[in-house]
Parts: sequence; C-alpha cells; structure tokens
Amino acid sequence: MATARPAPIEPSGDGRDRRGRFAPGNPGGVGNPHARRVAALRAELLGAVTAKDLRAVVRALVARAKEGDPVAIKLLFAYVLGPPPEAPVEIEERAPTVIRIIGPDDPEPARDVVD
Repeated sequence: MATARPAPIEPSGDGRDRRGRFAPGNPGGVGNPHARRVAALRAELLGAVTAKDLRAVVRALVARAKEGDPVAIKLLFAYVLGPPPEAPVEIEERAPTVIRIIGPDDPEPARDVVD
C-alpha cells in the first residue's frame, strides 16, 4: 500500500516555505564566521606542542605555585580541583517581630504590626 505524500510547499524566495520552515536545499544559517579559523589555529597549536612540552609547562606552573605566585596557584587549582562547590544556603527561621503602634488620635488603644 503506497502512502500518499503531501504536496510540496513552494519556497518563498528566502529559503523558507510558506509556513516559515526551512525549505529543502536551504543551507541554514551562516554559523560562526570565526569557527573555521579558530579550529585551524587550535590544530596548529596541538600539532606544535608535544607531551614532553606540556609536562615542562606544568612543572613550571607547579614550581611558581609553590613559590607563592597567586596567579599560578589560582590557575593550578582551577584546572586540578575545578570550581568550588556552591556554599549551602542556610535559611534562618525566626518569629515575626511585633511592634505596638499607639497614636494619640487613634480610637483603638493599640494595634499590632507584623513584619
């Protein structure tokens, strides 16, 4: 049994059909124009750095951190330990404050105001 296909929706000229959806053959958005260049630069960097180079850089970073360099310490901790966990939020339960307001022209002798 053959399934009936709906009639094709004609594109409106902007790469979309009458319903605003991408029409067949539409290349989509242009994307990030710098992504290709960043990917090429990243590939060059990865090709230029060996495991031995990386070990030397890490040893130098650890040495500077041991000497007390705060930037080196922060960088080392950020990559080795990761971000600190969020501190738990403690909610203090307290009784509402009651204030007695007495006015000279107030027919009532006093009333309570609760915050």
